[in-house]
Amino acid sequence: MSVAAQLEADPVDTRVVKALGHPTRVRILNVLRDRELASPVELSAELEIPLGTVGYHVRRLEELGFIELARRTQRRGAVEHHYRARQVLDNGAAGLRRGAATRAASGRGAEAIALTRTAQAALARGGFDALPAHADRRVFSLDARARAELERLLRHWQTTVERIGHDSARRLARDVRPPAPPAHRCVAAVMCFELPPGVDED
Repeated sequence: MSVAAQLEADPVDTRVVKALGHPTRVRILNVLRDRELASPVELSAELEIPLGTVGYHVRRLEELGFIELARRTQRRGAVEHHYRARQVLDNGAAGLRRGAATRAASGRGAEAIALTRTAQAALARGGFDALPAHADRRVFSLDARARAELERLLRHWQTTVERIGHDSARRLARDVRPPAPPAHRCVAAVMCFELPPGVDED
């Protein structure tokens, strides 16, 4: 599928989910957000990730419309491709809002769209640069036993995160030291959903 066809087929919110769905892509986008140009060779060296892995994710980000080829450089008998970040992360918020309105999602669907919009804004402003930041994704084929186990794990995760937030809020309320240390504001999120037939797993 051509880049133009990919952009036509995938609205911005779908592409953001795909871009943020792998931590290596988030790291590549962070580097390209801070640098004018970078090649897969340079990204591989800076991120300490094998060149083949970087090359694959660079191609996917280009297909999704988040980066574009900006320059070709002749190096030692080979051609080195330099990419730059496109403005999709900054300009896509309006598209996300339009997409959400036309689909009129509610409940969990609306929450997923809101989460995607928040993650998009955070990535554009360096929110994934912090040390605790994490983005990961796994695609599974689950039998009944595994599905029940995953459901239990998700319930436990929710209970644990709520307890951590509640305990932190109490400690912050008691902390009257001048000046009070700044609170670390973050979003902790888990999305688990059925992958419909024909939907790209990548």
